[in-house]
Amino acid sequence: MTTRITLVSTSARVAPGLLTAAAWDVLRSARVWTASPEHPQAAALREAGVDVSVLRPAPPSEPGAGLPAEAGVVPSSREEADPVAELRAVAGPGTHVAWLLDPVSPTAADRALRAALTDQDHSAEPGAVVELLVATRELPGSALLDAVAVMDRLRSPGGCPWDAEQNHVSLAPYLLEEAYEAYQAIEDGDLAELREELGDVLMQVLFHARVAAESGGAGWDVDDVAAGLTAKLIRRHPHVFGDVAVSGADDVVTNWDAIKAEEKGRKSVTEGVPLSAPALFLAAKLLRRAAKLGLPPELALPRHPAGSGAGAAGAGLPGLPGLVAELAREVGTAGPGDRASAGQGDGPGAEAGTTAEERVGDLLFAAVVLAGEQGVDPETALRARARLFRDTLARAEHAALARGEEPRGLAADIWRSLWVSASVPPGGVAATDGPAPGA
Repeated sequence: MTTRITLVSTSARVAPGLLTAAAWDVLRSARVWTASPEHPQAAALREAGVDVSVLRPAPPSEPGAGLPAEAGVVPSSREEADPVAELRAVAGPGTHVAWLLDPVSPTAADRALRAALTDQDHSAEPGAVVELLVATRELPGSALLDAVAVMDRLRSPGGCPWDAEQNHVSLAPYLLEEAYEAYQAIEDGDLAELREELGDVLMQVLFHARVAAESGGAGWDVDDVAAGLTAKLIRRHPHVFGDVAVSGADDVVTNWDAIKAEEKGRKSVTEGVPLSAPALFLAAKLLRRAAKLGLPPELALPRHPAGSGAGAAGAGLPGLPGLVAELAREVGTAGPGDRASAGQGDGPGAEAGTTAEERVGDLLFAAVVLAGEQGVDPETALRARARLFRDTLARAEHAALARGEEPRGLAADIWRSLWVSASVPPGGVAATDGPAPGA
């Protein structure tokens, strides 16, 4: 006769006894067993009149001795005993058995029974059928409780020594690193990698919150972080949680900025822009903020080189490419710490000369203005260009090594030859990564 074994899967994040109707039907009609004496659901089930028996293996050194006789506990003859065979033996052939899987620390029996789910032709006990029943339902986000609990364990006495030593300052670099790695996963279009990297970002949030929670009365915890975020999202989405009407995404952004400015009491759109951000991001962010005020783009341009005729006030975008080219030419007119000669500086009101550093700064800023006028995010554009350079360089290095040549110290003409070949990715068209030889 066939023994039916229903594996009952529950969550430690759901209060004991809060089970589905189907789960209660099975638990009241079947014989209930578990390998976990302290199973979270056991007490609630017994209170509801459901008998829960415990199947535990005996110590390997005492085969057959089992455990002391106690109500509802059946000893096993050996630690490696087949739980399917054991259940058939103690419950009887042809019976229905409900097996409570441990939701916190799965036992060897739990793992063996789960393995039997994918091996219904169980060689030892072909007269058994194993099925799975999910007995609890969780709200979205409930798994975050597990992450909070793990972080608490790591920072508590007896946890991880390294984690216990960290503080906000020591953790700061990891926050940036994990964010960049998540960014790269997005660029690579790797959703599986993105999921993992976002988990690492979340770990940093939990870590900082746990450190702050240890600060005493001035501290806060992860619940305060989540509550603050929830309140902010509700306040800044009055078109969703209130009676404000919007006609599209542009109105949403306008409302968000207005609400944020009122909340922060800011007197300038430049307030709140992180000056610690990468320079390219910082420039683009400030220019976008200025554009929201209606600042004419040409006013944001560096003062144009004398006599270039490019980027003159009111000229707007048409003169901008010429300005960028002129700035690039003038970079070479001064040393790294020296002023350019008089007459090669900026327009009226400018100093007589400009350092190469300042001129390069002007050049880069003008390029960011140009990107904004073209609707291009300069950070994304430069990252894409850098990735292209990285791939081309790596192909050139690999080609040199394949020829038995060490890349370091190669002559310029050899590099040019390698670069032309490397600019054609495998199976692709030629990449525009640098001039051809002699160009």
